[in-house]
Amino acid sequence: MNEGEKAGEIDLLQKIFKGRMDEMDIKIYMLLRENGKRSDSEIARKLGVSVTTVRRRRKRLQDEGILQIIALLLLKAADVAYADVLVKFKQGTKIEKINEFMSDAVRNPRIYEVTIYIGGEYDLLLRFFETNLESLRYHIEKFLRGSDLVERYEVNTAVGSPKAWYKEFKIKF
Repeated sequence: MNEGEKAGEIDLLQKIFKGRMDEMDIKIYMLLRENGKRSDSEIARKLGVSVTTVRRRRKRLQDEGILQIIALLLLKAADVAYADVLVKFKQGTKIEKINEFMSDAVRNPRIYEVTIYIGGEYDLLLRFFETNLESLRYHIEKFLRGSDLVERYEVNTAVGSPKAWYKEFKIKF
């Protein structure tokens, strides 16, 4: 990413976050996005500010829940199969039952993301991963077959992520 693209992204993020993150906060985030193991000292050096400034800002963003430094499994790089599964619940399903279903999904170690939708064709996105496609399909079916809440679902097997978590990858077919 060149300097012009970085400046454009900083402007865009400032608009999206509506004053919750200023330019310095966004630069700290961008450096951590590239490498979550970067120390406050290294970030301070790169930005030309004090370590105290970086530490205070990073900690505030973390305390407010805006920034979380986490480990990600890069599924394509690990050569595992993964898929997005869109789920539509039966009309009239009680919210308690939906919450139980989502809790089961969150606890399922084969599901790495659960996203709730509002007002669309589907209600939920489940992102599954497994050793291979056969095993992936089996575990998706097993998880969904056991539920009487699901009206329908759609499985979209992924073949790569050219841009995931702001890292670019080459897709190999």
